[in-house]
Amino acid sequence: MRFRSLHKWDVTDEMSGLIFFAQRMDELLFDYTLDSYKSMSLNAPYLCREALRLIKDVEEELIEEGNLPHVLDELEWSIQNDKLAKDLLDVDLDYYILKSKEDSLHEKRKRLEALSKTIGPSRYLWKCKERLYEEIVAKNKKAINNLSATFATTLINFGYSKTYIYTITKNFFFIGSEPRIDSCERVKDYFDNFDQKVHYYDAVFLVDPLVRTVSQSVKAFQIDVHDKLNEELEHLVMEHEFFADGEYEGYQYVQVKGIRAYDYQKARTMAERKIDNLSDLFSLFYHKNQISWRRDAIVRKLCCDSISTLERPHKGPMEKGFDYKPAKAAKELNRLISSFALKNQSSFQKFNRVADLHGICISNDIVENQLVNLWTAIETLVPSHVGSNKINGVINFILPFIVVSYIYRLVSRFVADMFIWDRRITRRFLDQVESSDGVSLYVKALNLLALEENQQNRNELYEALKDFHLLRFRAFSLHEILSKPRKLQEVIEVHKTKVSWQVRRMYRTRNLIVHTGQTPTYLEALIENGHDYLDQIMEGIIEFSCGSYRTQSLEQVFELAKIQRIRFDRHLKNLEHVDRDSIRFLCERGKKSV
Repeated sequence: MRFRSLHKWDVTDEMSGLIFFAQRMDELLFDYTLDSYKSMSLNAPYLCREALRLIKDVEEELIEEGNLPHVLDELEWSIQNDKLAKDLLDVDLDYYILKSKEDSLHEKRKRLEALSKTIGPSRYLWKCKERLYEEIVAKNKKAINNLSATFATTLINFGYSKTYIYTITKNFFFIGSEPRIDSCERVKDYFDNFDQKVHYYDAVFLVDPLVRTVSQSVKAFQIDVHDKLNEELEHLVMEHEFFADGEYEGYQYVQVKGIRAYDYQKARTMAERKIDNLSDLFSLFYHKNQISWRRDAIVRKLCCDSISTLERPHKGPMEKGFDYKPAKAAKELNRLISSFALKNQSSFQKFNRVADLHGICISNDIVENQLVNLWTAIETLVPSHVGSNKINGVINFILPFIVVSYIYRLVSRFVADMFIWDRRITRRFLDQVESSDGVSLYVKALNLLALEENQQNRNELYEALKDFHLLRFRAFSLHEILSKPRKLQEVIEVHKTKVSWQVRRMYRTRNLIVHTGQTPTYLEALIENGHDYLDQIMEGIIEFSCGSYRTQSLEQVFELAKIQRIRFDRHLKNLEHVDRDSIRFLCERGKKSV
């Protein structure tokens, strides 16, 4: 999270709701935002579609019916916690979602089809824009926070590129001089960028000369290989300086046609997928080399305004994980090599295999392959004696790593955001927090946010944040969670449930890709989450093996992680009042205590 200049804005108190919305959208769409603050993979309209697709897969015997109750539970929870979706319903939710085993799949599907029409994406998006405007004018930041997240989720699943939405958001609210943001009415102009209209595009790539050998076959992909450019295409190449020189000398201009998309970035991605498919098919018959290409492309809209742009590839989902700086990364690698105690041959081989799979995911930019390899990596780490229900075993072994560190990750992200905003002021507020010698910045931040004795400091912090409405909201929200034991318990329980649902979705999606070849719209978000889960597990394994426990097998690692989870849950259950000692366990994971 960063504070962007408001030089385009007429800043008044009446505009605070719109400023908050702009800052929240900027955070939601930023590649490196903590997963807890990104838009969710699916919301109510798309969870309903997922449930319908799952019923179809069950009927076609592609997946077991036992997967359906988990999806219906998530759909029910999502709608119950989504006032927008509830307001669209014509009758009580219980009518639409049948969970009894006595109800036939046919009847369940019929009710869900009615629900899908009732909260369908177009109807839902229209209502979301309407409600967002109302809450922005009312300056209701809690409602804006929730609506912004579901707005972004709906657009992405609708078919808009996340990169496009982010670019529009930055350019509209923060970059350049136009438009002038002088009233809350301007948000309607922002919404107009997402009018749900499909456009027609073509795209021009520079492709390896090998493509000439299949120039007669590419017609099936709506691809033309140009030995000589016509005047129109030559003008585009000159305009964007898209020349076949340097490392691309000798490459062919290839035009991909027949692209229907909501935006330029999505059109580039769809066009590139056609070339990638062609390259893969070619490699079936010629193994020595693959057809390669320059990844940026000229994308031209063929309807409406006929504008062309040079579109570069967006960051892939595996590129959005947390990275150390090079010096720190080298230090961590040296520590791993010198201290790694995982000497059990089977465990060591598994660890190395997972590291290989992680590397393959990063180097291979085909998202379907990334998801399959991510799931294989996670499943590889799980001990083989978990019983017949593999997915439950995977969830049970993942959760200790994810749940125990959850609050620490929220607090450490808050500290990082504070330092990005203003290092000097942040240091001053943390230094004002009374604490024992040697406590970390994260424990100080935890005490600042949670303890009643620091209320005056918090009030001063809220005042100091001025127009940074999002960071003020985050501080206040964390205080609401951390200062109330029951609320803290509820938040952690919800997080645990959401992670379980997401892991199950990874498993179902892996099966969907392998057995049907289908690619769901939420795949990239799922990969981002899965990558984050794998990184947390690998970090935990390294800490247990390189730290004081010196674990020598994965079985030992997972048993100790389970014990830490039991200890954490016991602390949480026994938490009756908040003070420095009673909540310190929330940040113990951050001290690398293992």
